[in-house]
Amino acid sequence: MQTHEPITPTAYDPLLEVIAEGESRGNYNAYFGNTANQELKFTDMNISDILEWQKRYVEGGSPSSAVGRYQIIHPTLVGLVKQLDIDLNERFDESMQNRLAISLMERRGSIDFIKEKVSAENFAHELSKEWAALPKVLGDSPEKSYYAGDGLNRSLIDSRTSLAAIHQFKKLAK
Repeated sequence: MQTHEPITPTAYDPLLEVIAEGESRGNYNAYFGNTANQELKFTDMNISDILEWQKRYVEGGSPSSAVGRYQIIHPTLVGLVKQLDIDLNERFDESMQNRLAISLMERRGSIDFIKEKVSAENFAHELSKEWAALPKVLGDSPEKSYYAGDGLNRSLIDSRTSLAAIHQFKKLAK
């Protein structure tokens, strides 16, 4: 198992802000199709309630189960619960949502980026695979979402903004 110096969670703040702006306009209670939601309080629900809500939402015809500030979909949340050994009775509050997003960034290479094993552009590209509102930065049409053309997603953040947040993260993590 790889060990690493822990990165202080506040170092992730610039990235969390940019991701949240694109995914939910910063709303911890957002869900696919309703970034302005204030009626359903996902932040007051426990993880098991969120998983059940996501399942019902898709069964009711939604093309996506994305929920929360970082628009985490059902299969991703199930995987995070297993990976992080999260109690299903824990709340899906602001702190939990931030913790989950940071874990997803670690999966996508935040630690390797800090260790300078991957470039900012490659890290940005990996993040775009997790969050469709981020630009893919590399390849053809770098300003487009990694998921452009799927009928659901498009990039809402430009490459310059994404890379600036990544560089700010690095400064804060060192």
